[in-house]
Amino acid sequence: MKKLSFLLSAAVLALMLGACSNEEASKGEEKEEETAETTKADQESKKVRSALLSYQGEVTKVIRNTEANLTAEGQDPAEAAAAFEKDAKAVSVPEELKDQLKDMEAAVDSLSQYYAKKAELVKAGSEDMAEAEPFKEEYINSMTKVFEKAELSAPSFNSVFQ
Repeated sequence: MKKLSFLLSAAVLALMLGACSNEEASKGEEKEEETAETTKADQESKKVRSALLSYQGEVTKVIRNTEANLTAEGQDPAEAAAAFEKDAKAVSVPEELKDQLKDMEAAVDSLSQYYAKKAELVKAGSEDMAEAEPFKEEYINSMTKVFEKAELSAPSFNSVFQ
């Protein structure tokens, strides 16, 4: 009888140890899956941030070129503003930024309005660009939101403009 009781106790103990080790293995697999998902999300986030920085770099080049052309002697400010709109829309929005596409397009539209108004004021000989400023601020606010969604600090947009 003692032998039977001992064998039964050993079998119950073996089953309990087996159940515990399966539970630990399951927890380990869940942690690996979570780590893999986190790593994938981090990689996607990095791609979005990189694409956004690249896009903004291209738009900044267009802005600086337009700023120089607006005040260049012999250059028609209206032509410079029209060139901005064409050049800015030619900068393609990377696929990684498709979720922010509408915000980015609205920002570029605001900037196009800014340059159209600024060209009008420059052509009229005005030094006061206050009428154009709300469009620039709209652009800055829109792009700041896009940068915040991408978990990036927005650049100092005012330094881009002359």
